[in-house]
Amino acid sequence: MLLSTMQLTVRSICGVNLLRSVNLRAKIKCRYSRWTSRTPTAIVNEHELFDNADNDTETTKTKIHKKAIKTRKDRSKTRKEKEKKKEEKENKVGEAVTTEQGYTCHKADDKLVSSLMIDVKTRNKREKNNSMLLEGFRLIKDAVQAGIKPKAIFFNRLSDILPLSLSKEIKLYKVPYRTIQLWSNLTTSPGILGIFEIPDAAAKKPANDTIPLTIICDNIREPGNLGTIVRAAAAVGCEKLVLMKGCTDLWDSKVLRSAVGAHFRVPIHTSVSWDEIPTLISNESMIFLADNNVVYENKLRDDTVNPESNISTFIEADDNNVKQDDYDANSDQIVENDKSIKDVVDELLDQVKSHKPTAKTKSLMRKLISQLPVEPYYKFDFTKREMVLIIGGETEGVSLESCKLLHARNCVRVNVPLTNGVDSLNVGVAVGIVTFEMKRQFVTRNINDE
Repeated sequence: MLLSTMQLTVRSICGVNLLRSVNLRAKIKCRYSRWTSRTPTAIVNEHELFDNADNDTETTKTKIHKKAIKTRKDRSKTRKEKEKKKEEKENKVGEAVTTEQGYTCHKADDKLVSSLMIDVKTRNKREKNNSMLLEGFRLIKDAVQAGIKPKAIFFNRLSDILPLSLSKEIKLYKVPYRTIQLWSNLTTSPGILGIFEIPDAAAKKPANDTIPLTIICDNIREPGNLGTIVRAAAAVGCEKLVLMKGCTDLWDSKVLRSAVGAHFRVPIHTSVSWDEIPTLISNESMIFLADNNVVYENKLRDDTVNPESNISTFIEADDNNVKQDDYDANSDQIVENDKSIKDVVDELLDQVKSHKPTAKTKSLMRKLISQLPVEPYYKFDFTKREMVLIIGGETEGVSLESCKLLHARNCVRVNVPLTNGVDSLNVGVAVGIVTFEMKRQFVTRNINDE
């Protein structure tokens, strides 16, 4: 009995302690710290999850290990290999533009491109290699249509050369745009350059609707002005254009750009001397000189120059206003008694050969030119016979050699009346005004004849 009582007491005490512990555990909140270390648990039945646990695990570990130990040096090597492949791709021959032709890609600093450009940019090398540089799709297209053979064409966009229908013999180079801009004469390049052979412009046949007009350019030094004259000459339909020695280069890039393809539409004779002029114009032609000076010194000239006249009077009229030059003392009396205009010009030419033209020489030239009669351009009938229009430079005027021809052929000066205090026009504008008046008169005469 006593034993049973003791057992029940012990059991009750143990039960109470057990309940207290259970209640305590329920009330305690579990808190986990972010820095608490956790022991990984092994996978149970690992052989059942992977078929080839041994082989695959080793392979995976090897790959992960190799990827983890990839250094910066390896990444740099990979990058270099990619760049090398890209350069090799750029240097390869590109795909064909059509079934007959292809193009070659070149880098920006390619020596071939620079050597070709230097040869065509310098005037001496340009003349030696008989090459010219055309820039822009329109100029290149006009040259190709005129039958001029291109040596090489540099482009940036394939769409610029597709409409040209070039033959497979032509060398095509695809270069970066910055290379074309480097060699361009424009602020913003159109993205296409062409090197062409310089054609024989004098062999060009006149068009069927030309008018009997020959334009002679003397001392035209500004490329833009010469290009404008060439464009006006082609537009009006003149018979030929003559450039005297001393004019700027006809095939200069600025002249080509200003003329906008007119070089290929009119016969042009270059580097002509005044001794060759009689072979290019007829003896019956009427010669006109475009001049902005309206002064007419007709004291000593009627229709022809009188060789016995003393023309020293008008030259000495404003001798006080002319600066002294370095000529010999005897040269002050350049014009003496019993001397014709031809003799005066010959003496001036002899002096100019050994000295540069001075202020006094230029003054004498102006006075010799002022003896030629002058009239407004609209007062002439240009349809009577063949016409020759001589144009001088805006700064230098006509050369001294032209004076003999002008006086010998009874030249007449043509003037464009101006207002608002404007003393002169651009030489290209003046040529356009005078030549299109000639064209108008011929058109009007043909309409009246019909």
